[in-house]
Amino acid sequence: MTVKRNRILIVFLLVVVRTTISSAQDTRILQLLQQYNSDSVQMEIKKLSGELPLSINGQSITILSRLYNNAGNENTFKYCKERFTKWGYTVGQQTFSNLGKNFFAVKTGSQFPDRVCMIGAHYDDVPTGAIAPGADDNASGVAAVMEIARLLATTDFPNTIVLALWDEEELGLIGSSAYTAGNVHGDEFLGYINLDMIGWDGNDDHKAELHVRPIGNSLQLADLVLKAKSDYNIDLELEVVNPGSINTDHYSFWTKGYTAVGINEEYVGDFNPYYHSTADVFSALNIPFLDESAKLALVSFLKMAYTLPEDEAIKQVLVYPNPGTSSINLAFKQVIQSPVRVRVVDNTGRILIDQTEEQFETISLNIDQLEAGKYIVYITMDETVKTVSIMKQ
Repeated sequence: MTVKRNRILIVFLLVVVRTTISSAQDTRILQLLQQYNSDSVQMEIKKLSGELPLSINGQSITILSRLYNNAGNENTFKYCKERFTKWGYTVGQQTFSNLGKNFFAVKTGSQFPDRVCMIGAHYDDVPTGAIAPGADDNASGVAAVMEIARLLATTDFPNTIVLALWDEEELGLIGSSAYTAGNVHGDEFLGYINLDMIGWDGNDDHKAELHVRPIGNSLQLADLVLKAKSDYNIDLELEVVNPGSINTDHYSFWTKGYTAVGINEEYVGDFNPYYHSTADVFSALNIPFLDESAKLALVSFLKMAYTLPEDEAIKQVLVYPNPGTSSINLAFKQVIQSPVRVRVVDNTGRILIDQTEEQFETISLNIDQLEAGKYIVYITMDETVKTVSIMKQ
């Protein structure tokens, strides 16, 4: 009899644990993460850094340099435009100088088209001269953006997604500064994730940096990235750098008050010794580290793409365990920042539990003192009310 009870308890605990894990992981994100293809990312880096030819309008071309005034820079733009167009995105550009062009690929949100989330990387490189492979700086970031684009191409999102490739970053963030100077985003801009050098890990410690400043909702976006790393078991040790670097494109967003973070390898402690040299080649990259960095960018961007307005988000709640004995959890798919009132009411209308929560993803209800039976839970935020039924055993 004791053995049987223990088995029942073990099964119950496994059910609770699995339910809790599933509430942290969004199955939509998990399915896309499982389709990530390292070979695809590596192939793009090799093409962008000149190790393999690429095709533009059926013509084979080798890119030896992506320097702003080199033919390879223009060919990189054309190649990316062709690839993103093939994947079905609406593509566009911003021409900001005689040679400088930013590239954009857009998928309009199905529910909230004015809510925009953005990810990007710069495609130009250095040094000057005929040869500038720029495998880490920044073919690694561009290839990650391209892989994210490939994975997201056939999926609809409630929010609008924008994938950006900046030009003339190496000349002083000129491309991204030209973009943010236009005040193109309003209050519903969810944020920008910048990828600049994500392939070097010389000591193989899997340490990466998350750059942030207390501007807009950047700190909340950094929290989202940290949670994405934890929820989806990304194999990186992530160091938060605050204040973040001023030397890459996320800074252009901060200067205009926009929400932004940067994901990159260690700029301090294990800096790439081949930076801005002809030795910045594919063979020097740490592919397992590159993959984890790209995966972190992917799941973080997806969490933004799926983020709902809070009055909509509280309507999507997972209740577990239900029935419960001492506590029942209300789990949401995203962090709720605003105050929410939760009331547990019996069949006579008596309010037995009344609590207010703020900044949460899961609310725990202590039902230990309730009698066995069915109850209604009212979840209220401003004018929005969601009701769920719970059962006390």
